[in-house]
Amino acid sequence: MTDIKELRKKIREYERKYTVTENSSEADKLIAKIREKKYSKEDYFETEKAVSDFMKSDASEEDKQKVRGYTESLYMMISAIRDYGLDI
Repeated sequence: MTDIKELRKKIREYERKYTVTENSSEADKLIAKIREKKYSKEDYFETEKAVSDFMKSDASEEDKQKVRGYTESLYMMISAIRDYGLDI
């Protein structure tokens, strides 16, 4: 029973960590956008543009580094779409 309680506690902590609110930083909002499920090529390209704009902004280097940590899978999908013609 304690294992289940511990698991539920960890799940709640995880959900709190990744819940985006109006008070969340722009970096956290962008990370949520990167992590959300995408259903079309346009969704991927829109997110790519948002990341590019953020990296060009005057955001702190710490926030930019935080976002970079979540971009690998996004850019892998973008590459598959552009370079290999992946059709979603």
